[in-house]
Amino acid sequence: MSNKITQILLKEIVNLSKKSDKKLAEKIQTVLDFYVTEQKENQKTIKQNEYFLRQWDKRNIIAHERALQKDEMLEQQSRLASMGEMIDAIAHQWKQPLNSISMMSDMLKEDFDNGLVNSSYIKELDETIHMQVDHMVATLHEFRTFFRPSTKNEEFTILDAMNSVQILMKDELISQNILLDIEIDEHIKIFGNKNEFKHLLLNLINNSIDAFNDKNINHRNIDIRCYEENSNIYIEVEDNAGGIDNEVIKDIFKPNVTTKPEGKGTGIGLYMSEQIVKKNHGTINVFNTNKGAFFTITLRQTTI
Repeated sequence: MSNKITQILLKEIVNLSKKSDKKLAEKIQTVLDFYVTEQKENQKTIKQNEYFLRQWDKRNIIAHERALQKDEMLEQQSRLASMGEMIDAIAHQWKQPLNSISMMSDMLKEDFDNGLVNSSYIKELDETIHMQVDHMVATLHEFRTFFRPSTKNEEFTILDAMNSVQILMKDELISQNILLDIEIDEHIKIFGNKNEFKHLLLNLINNSIDAFNDKNINHRNIDIRCYEENSNIYIEVEDNAGGIDNEVIKDIFKPNVTTKPEGKGTGIGLYMSEQIVKKNHGTINVFNTNKGAFFTITLRQTTI
């Protein structure tokens, strides 16, 4: 029953009671006045609550927008930091084949002057140069693909993503004397953003490389395994760099948390790694073993 109808009925009762009992009419009128006052107060309270709820919604929207802006900024910082590292890696990878091509050019001139150049010599030299150039082109292709903005999701194998990362990091791993042991089922596929997933793997490998250098580890191993079990996909990345400090490991996936010396780490690599895993409907955890850090990524198997 609406408030207006209730008030009308109470007024009718007051009018009727006046004819029979004046005191009763006064009591009923008091009740009616109290009821009307209460209704006005209730309406006022409702309007105040509605106002506060609207303000609360505005604050939540603003806070959400700021959180999104923060994540975008951190993602951009992570991408720029990775780009700097990758440019160094590309420059290092190109140095060796460029030196080889330059050396072969000098040899060709000298051998030609000495009469040693023939069709067989030219063919062998041509194949060697093409092999070096193909390596450079493959590296450049992976570099461009890695940093090309993409919102496209696709089905890809984890082994294929890992192979791309290996191409990008080949000479870096050699120069750092790191043995990469990979055991990945070639049939395991996921649906998501391939570039972001490569970024994730790159972050974890670079994290181990930094730990090796910070602790001056001589024999350096990184084991990467991927397998399916109980409708889940598991990716494990384990190194022998001595582990992560216990005071840091509990917060290692938070932004601006780093184990590196000041000026050498952004503290967003592992934070972005966790965000990428979450976007792929998974979780990432880390613990220390007697050898080093052990990262475990768990992804739910999904159908397209």
